[in-house]
Amino acid sequence: MKDRIRALMNHMGMSQKNFAEEICISPGTLSSIFSGRNKPTLNILNNIHERFPEVNMDWLMSGNGEMFASSAPVSPVADAGETGSHAMQNPASGLPIQPGFMDQHFAHPQTAPQTSLSALEGKIFDKTARKIAEIRVFYDDGTYETFSPKA
Repeated sequence: MKDRIRALMNHMGMSQKNFAEEICISPGTLSSIFSGRNKPTLNILNNIHERFPEVNMDWLMSGNGEMFASSAPVSPVADAGETGSHAMQNPASGLPIQPGFMDQHFAHPQTAPQTSLSALEGKIFDKTARKIAEIRVFYDDGTYETFSPKA
């Protein structure tokens, strides 16, 4: 899977640092995946899917099929200097935001679907309340302190 992630990054014309920023992970995490030290987590795959929805997730996870789900190939992300004056840029990376990205990811508050409280009840309120029992702070000199809440 690491080779397919690298292939996607190269196809998009991104450096490791820029690709990591685009999928909201640290460059070190991406480096660990490429070196084989760590495997990509489900959250990382989800971030890739959210940022690049045109990527065929079956290809990404198993190598089956084509890189992109649609029949039209996706062009690589252009350098910041190649974007037109109407293109928006990601302030973190300086790379252009693909057309339609904002519409797909940020709904207008009045058009966003409303979630009823009854739909949330099963997800949030089923769990019993937990209380903090202890907090430990480790210092660089090898010492630590333990904090416990007062009853």
